[in-house]
Amino acid sequence: MKIEEIAAKDLRLISQLFIDVFCHSPWNEYWEFDWAYERLSWIYNAPGFAGYIARDKKILVGAILGHFVPFQGKKGFQLVEFLVRGDCQNQGVGSQLLKRLESHLRQDNCDFVFLLTAKDSNAESFYAKHHYQRDRKIVLLNKEL
Repeated sequence: MKIEEIAAKDLRLISQLFIDVFCHSPWNEYWEFDWAYERLSWIYNAPGFAGYIARDKKILVGAILGHFVPFQGKKGFQLVEFLVRGDCQNQGVGSQLLKRLESHLRQDNCDFVFLLTAKDSNAESFYAKHHYQRDRKIVLLNKEL
């Protein structure tokens, strides 16, 4: 498997993978290509972007992306999207992508990483296995408008 930095030319392929991954459990979301592409382009073009893709025999199998966010004099990183093809999950692809990103973040003097994921899901278990913890002080709130 080859892991490389995301380039603008990769966004279309990542968008299709995004749709394929998030239409299945635990997410079961409906996404149109234009929506996925817009979201990923927005993340890619954000100040402080960092992201990687994983290819196996030239086939895109995963992606991880986010951006740096300053907080109280520290350098944080918001992990915004992380996706691995369903048939490639539980094979180390996600772990390798996360390890590569964290290595980059350490080299860039990042202090912490934060993210949102589905509560009590396989995704949360994956992050827990990699020593991520639920925040004790923060709760996600939202409101439909």
